[in-house]
Amino acid sequence: MRVMRAGDVIPEIVEKVSSPRNRPAPFAMPRRCPSCNSLVQKEGAFHLCTGGLSCPAQLVGRLTHYASREALNIENLGTRTAHQLVERGMIRRLSDLYRIYPEQLESLEGFAQKSAQALHKSIRESQKPRLDRFIYALAIPEVGEHIARLLADRYGTFDRLRQTNREELMNIEEIGPQVADSIASFFADEGNTKELDRLLNAGVTPRGGKSTKHGPLEGKTIVLTGELKSFTRREAKEKIESLGGHASSSVSGNTDMVVVGTNAGGKLDEARKRGVKTIDEKRFIELVR
Repeated sequence: MRVMRAGDVIPEIVEKVSSPRNRPAPFAMPRRCPSCNSLVQKEGAFHLCTGGLSCPAQLVGRLTHYASREALNIENLGTRTAHQLVERGMIRRLSDLYRIYPEQLESLEGFAQKSAQALHKSIRESQKPRLDRFIYALAIPEVGEHIARLLADRYGTFDRLRQTNREELMNIEEIGPQVADSIASFFADEGNTKELDRLLNAGVTPRGGKSTKHGPLEGKTIVLTGELKSFTRREAKEKIESLGGHASSSVSGNTDMVVVGTNAGGKLDEARKRGVKTIDEKRFIELVR
């Protein structure tokens, strides 16, 4: 039988194969990436290229992630623009982003002089990123925003982080063997090392750790619920973390405080059920300013 994937996951029988001569050769998973020739590594159900920053096939996704709001927040550099930059050969590696001129950006579909200059300005402004955001922007496997903040707080500078090893990483609370292995492998990879050097030589200068030691929210786990008038959700989280706290997405036994905005939902009910302290937006503003 010949089977194909129909819809999302449902297998569909396409035809009955009567003769063995019509059967295709068995599929063999390549041992090396067809794009960059790096080794392919099996992780669970997935086979992944280990080429990291040096793999051209990963470039559009990496560039889009690098420019995302949660990372370096380069406005107007989304998937569509990233595709054009890569397809036209303007960017062959991440560091090429900082060698683009406004005139080149004007040639992209959907761009004119003003929008090209705005994108170029946003790219330049991303050269002085906060350390935790730069770490997150690199798309290191197993490293999300929270782990990036832990690393920024622990190491303080990007140079110190690059010199880390598995044993040192394992001493950081919340970092286990799998995450430690992933981070250590990323910085040990020669291709990644060369590309990181190119980024730094292009003027990227990550600045400082993120959290303020001994801040008023140090060690506190805080949950936000409802809408705040004075902050976006992301701004409120950054305020909490800059003052030593941890912004959590759910109420648990470890929650110290719930900030309640308008139209609060189930998190407020859960806080009351657990007896967790709640404060309104006015009190939150007093704490973070």
